[in-house]
Amino acid sequence: MPRHPDAMITPNTVLSGARQRLPSPKRSGQSMSRSELADAINAALDRIYLGRDVTAHYVDFRWVGKLERGEHRWPSAARRAALRQVLGTATDTDLDLYSPRRTDSKQVAGNPSHPQPGSWDETIYLLRGQWHLLVQNDKILGPEYALVGVTSQLTVIGGFLRDVPQALRPALVRLAAQYAESAAWLNQSLNDYSAGHHWTRKALNWSDQVADPAMTAWATYRGSQQWLTSGDPVRALEQAEAALRYDQKLPGPMRAALRVQHAHALAANGRHREALRLLDEAHRWAADRHPGKPEGEHGSYCTSGYIEVHRGACLQLAQRPHEAITVLDDALPMIPPLHRQDFASALLNKATAHAAASQPDLAAATAHTALPIARRAGSRRLVQQLAQLGTAVSGHRHLPDVRAFLEDLKETA
Repeated sequence: MPRHPDAMITPNTVLSGARQRLPSPKRSGQSMSRSELADAINAALDRIYLGRDVTAHYVDFRWVGKLERGEHRWPSAARRAALRQVLGTATDTDLDLYSPRRTDSKQVAGNPSHPQPGSWDETIYLLRGQWHLLVQNDKILGPEYALVGVTSQLTVIGGFLRDVPQALRPALVRLAAQYAESAAWLNQSLNDYSAGHHWTRKALNWSDQVADPAMTAWATYRGSQQWLTSGDPVRALEQAEAALRYDQKLPGPMRAALRVQHAHALAANGRHREALRLLDEAHRWAADRHPGKPEGEHGSYCTSGYIEVHRGACLQLAQRPHEAITVLDDALPMIPPLHRQDFASALLNKATAHAAASQPDLAAATAHTALPIARRAGSRRLVQQLAQLGTAVSGHRHLPDVRAFLEDLKETA
């Protein structure tokens, strides 16, 4: 009888890779050893749970070895907190740690998930929490509102980087990269590509400082999106391929999102068959096939529906608009209602396909449905693209649907 997946032991290469990227504190030019990582974890436990007896949670090199071999995937909450701090990651998922259907049996008394009040650990913990709130603000109140908070926090983090203890600096630098990438996306939504590229470069710079594969891949992915939207498909493809160099070190939804972007860039460069094959592959890692992924984490939006929307976009680039319309009709109901920009973008893709299929009335009616959603989402980028579609169908003003759409666009202008 085959073993249950949860009983299979697979090496945790993500965790071991994170350790090997850290320099040894004792041996110049060499990576941190398992023993040195264990010492760093024990020191972090003392910092996080200041004033408490945490000796029962101390670890040694043998314990680190079991984690890296995959013999143990879910340490106590206290040990996970220390691991995240030492390795400079935001979540357990970033270290490929997960619970095989069980809860922790040992916890430090009090609330082990919240660091010592007034400590640097608490500051970083709270800044991470604020990042998640700002992601939700973007979805509910729009990018212009969220960008105010993100840029304010980046200013605060910039000040903290001058004073943070060296042991905690990697975690704060990674957080700076995370906020910078969010600023890049928000400016992209607001159609400010100059600012978007600026923050993408900042995110890459900070990610490189701490050799963080996830943030480096994600900032590179964001750069590929920006180059594609601003009309440079060759550079977009280069960036998409660069992001995939980190593929094996990323959680599933991120791997799906990187493949979607790579496929779109391939299609924009005329390599349509490769693009469609890559989208088939992306479904293996779709976010809805990885239940429990926190909303707002990188790639959490890359569901099966999102992948199929991009299949529709790739079919349009291949000049197959009727097939694109069929795919998009099936994909639209799979986009979560809260993801308003994604839903409006899918409708825009469908409207564009109708226009390419010489169906201006259907193009205008679909775009007219997308317009108020794009407005509520606060996406200037989508509103501008809808206006461009309006220009494309304006020669058919005698059609009622076209006329109604163009009149509504006038109000937006």
